[in-house]
Amino acid sequence: MSTTSQPLLIKFAVIVVIWYLALAYLPQIAGTCFDGECGFSTGEIVISFAIPLAVIVASVLLEMGLYKKNLSQALSDIGLTRFSWAGIRSAAIYMLPLLVFFPLFALLTNTPLATQPNWQWRLMNVLFINGIAEEVMMRGFVFRHLREGRSFWRAAALSTAYFAAYHLVLIFTAGPLIGMIAVVIAIPAGFLTAYVYERGSNTVWGSALFHMLYNGPAFVFAVPSDVQPAASSLYLVVGILISSFVVVRAYRAGYERGEVQTIRQPGVVGSA
Repeated sequence: MSTTSQPLLIKFAVIVVIWYLALAYLPQIAGTCFDGECGFSTGEIVISFAIPLAVIVASVLLEMGLYKKNLSQALSDIGLTRFSWAGIRSAAIYMLPLLVFFPLFALLTNTPLATQPNWQWRLMNVLFINGIAEEVMMRGFVFRHLREGRSFWRAAALSTAYFAAYHLVLIFTAGPLIGMIAVVIAIPAGFLTAYVYERGSNTVWGSALFHMLYNGPAFVFAVPSDVQPAASSLYLVVGILISSFVVVRAYRAGYERGEVQTIRQPGVVGSA
């Protein structure tokens, strides 16, 4: 790692830590309906949507402030106001097995299948927090800037290190087993979301869809408690295998192994 890149990596580490703390703990402090357990008053509902929106806005403001861009350019460069069917198609195809996993599991094992209480609100959490807010920051901001002057795989590895690192917190908040599983899942998922983001012409909608479809079914479907551990474990294994297979296949096919990218920044010359 060159000495010129160290300040950038440290700066991004600080940004990701502050961003993660806001994303993780503001809902706990202010309250949210996205866990499906609030009183569903108007004020609670407004706060539930306001928190992820504020985090997304903060990512856009960082793009504007650090790279001297106007609002329109920042939104476009992050990939919020542009759209690519390539990323959407890739995400939908890769995640189809997980999307049908629980119904298929119930059918093959003759297990009753139900939906989680208030699953619509839990799915909102996956959409706005895991899907849009995380992808705007981790792919639209962090990965995209790390990609400048680096090969895809080096940039994806660096951004995935940040992505996996903040999942380490779950070791202390949700227990060692869940925390380590989350980190193991985050590593191939981090590479794959970066791949989908880039294949989608640097637009966040494909990687956001991938992230939502990866996490969503577990918050929607429920099976009896005696088979829940087996179903959940198998679901996670399938997710890891899919992510790993696509990433390894892309690498072996020679995807962007040596090509570096230059992002044109107003008022910025060369690599950050």
